[in-house]
Amino acid sequence: MSNILECNKSALLIIDMQKDFATSNGKAYIDGTEEIVPNLVTLANIFRRQGKDVIHIIRLYHPDGSNAELCRKDIISSGKHIVAPQSEGAAIIDELLPDNIRPYHHEDLLKGKIVQCGVNDYVLYKPRWGAFYDTELHNMLQSKGITTLFIAGCNFPNCPRTTIYEASERDYKVSIIPSTISGIYERGIKELQHIGIHVFEELSFVDSFLKNDILIVNYQPAYKHAFETLNKAWLNKYFDIEPIDEYVLSKPEDAILNDGGKILFALKNGQVIGTVALKKMTNGFELTKMAVHEDYQGLGVGTLLCKHAISLAKNLHVKELVLFSHSRLKNALSIYRKLGFLETDVDKTIYKRADIRMALQL
Repeated sequence: MSNILECNKSALLIIDMQKDFATSNGKAYIDGTEEIVPNLVTLANIFRRQGKDVIHIIRLYHPDGSNAELCRKDIISSGKHIVAPQSEGAAIIDELLPDNIRPYHHEDLLKGKIVQCGVNDYVLYKPRWGAFYDTELHNMLQSKGITTLFIAGCNFPNCPRTTIYEASERDYKVSIIPSTISGIYERGIKELQHIGIHVFEELSFVDSFLKNDILIVNYQPAYKHAFETLNKAWLNKYFDIEPIDEYVLSKPEDAILNDGGKILFALKNGQVIGTVALKKMTNGFELTKMAVHEDYQGLGVGTLLCKHAISLAKNLHVKELVLFSHSRLKNALSIYRKLGFLETDVDKTIYKRADIRMALQL
């Protein structure tokens, strides 16, 4: 599908993580920004380890306010000098800078130059909220063949959100990690998802994506056939297909989704290679219908799917996650145990094949 993130064409944009905005003693500190710094440092290093570009987008205000937005001109020109060129407050916070940083000068940035400050790190000045407005960012990304942007930094209602929409307007595939953006809120995240922005709930999922090009996505009708095919191939190999399986696999909307459940898919190069579902039960949710294409078994795809499902269950405020399995499925049981599932008594179950019940308290 056209909006699938592309691992090998990804870059990270870090917005306005300057000392005036991002440190508690800065002249215009944004509440909550110091708290995202550890996660943002981790994210930047994930990109650097994979040889991906990290682009620091910064704001610089002339003391006379001549290059400030209309809403800030008066306050800047009246003497509140925020992120002024050459000032300490305009500097990017030290933790985010690469090792062996190359010197860069604000005069060059104000002239519109994109300055390289590390092996894969760059600095760019933006004259307004969005990183694409009157800058060379789009030309730079196009010249490098970058199609996929991860956007993070300070402060969601203003510059990151504007940059996200500008990127979407230019047909970039965009992703966020909420824990790396200050000022973000649940409604804003949902609004971004409605325009196709991919949300990674955990930094480890980004690391896995950049390392292995495996992306976990939510159900779409285009994946319905893969959900059925993968699961039937697994069932036919180990067991018989039961009536409940036929119902769930042929009608996933009725059996899972319409009742508040979720179905996840693992994609590699845009192709479905695995799936798992969260099915609502009377008490809690069931982890079910996990299957991985035989060509990709043994590569950690099942573990990744389970980790995403657990993270999703937590976001749904699920208290207990249960699953039903069989003692002969040694590899699957090993995955479940490593993720914290514990065996419980097997009582009534809808599956004839199940002789093990496991539960995870969330």
